[in-house]
Amino acid sequence: MFRSYIFLATVFLSLSFVSCQSDTEEVPIVDCHVHLWDTRRLEGISWPRPEHKKIYRPYLPEHISPIAKANNVKGIVAMQSGQTTGDNQWNLDIIEKDPLFKGVIGNLSRVIATKEFEPLFKNLCNNKKYLGYRLSGKYKEGLSELLIRHLKLTAAKGKAVDFLVGGYSFKDIREIAKKIPDLRIMLDHFGGVSLNGKGLNPDWVKEFKEMGKYPNIFCKVSAMYGRFKEQPAPKDLKYYTEILDLAYEVFGEDRLIFSSDWPVTEQTADYTSVVNLTKSYFNPKGKKVARKVFFENARQFYKIPDLNN
Repeated sequence: MFRSYIFLATVFLSLSFVSCQSDTEEVPIVDCHVHLWDTRRLEGISWPRPEHKKIYRPYLPEHISPIAKANNVKGIVAMQSGQTTGDNQWNLDIIEKDPLFKGVIGNLSRVIATKEFEPLFKNLCNNKKYLGYRLSGKYKEGLSELLIRHLKLTAAKGKAVDFLVGGYSFKDIREIAKKIPDLRIMLDHFGGVSLNGKGLNPDWVKEFKEMGKYPNIFCKVSAMYGRFKEQPAPKDLKYYTEILDLAYEVFGEDRLIFSSDWPVTEQTADYTSVVNLTKSYFNPKGKKVARKVFFENARQFYKIPDLNN
């Protein structure tokens, strides 16, 4: 009887150790919002500008890859900086030789809803690493038939659209989500929230909550430092808990995606600081939730190729 007790106790302790080990095992990361630029390009760059002194220098794959790997990042998606149409291809070219980079989100703000869009978009889609594009500016009034047609083509091609809320309003994006339910839509940077340490704007909160009613709209847990008007931004989690709680309430564990917004974040702190700040909120929710936010949701939303872990 005593031996049986010892045996069962040993088994229980062993299982407890395995469970504990599993719970604390490092969760893999896909970073879906890393900007690349080269201030030495002869044709110049549209953003950042020389007045952005802390980040106005080249930021290329060789600068981020070692840092990302040290933080258990298994894949990176480059997010085009600026709206220069030719930079869609530049980003595809610059990541070609770095296997950590799994794809590119370009920017077609200036050509969507024009005759230039279709041939350019179709050509970019010939590269499997072109995962979609960002709309960070709006240059046509309303939501034209041509715009909707182009967004329907985007959905048909299996590509995603990131929105930097501003030019396109929450109302615009909801209307698009309603008209094209198979279009995968991402709200960058918590839907463009403005943080000041004094609480969220109630009118903005109401609008943000409406976005969660559309199952094809997702939200990036990104640019927390950058959402503070004053830079450098605070690094304590307490300054970000309100927006994180709200985003978790509205989008849940299945429609939130971690992204760093590097190197813009370097105006406040380094890459590891951003990762650890986000982990400090999601890790206590358990490994299942953390793995979704840091890895699985991104893989599924962007249909990232060649990503295994």
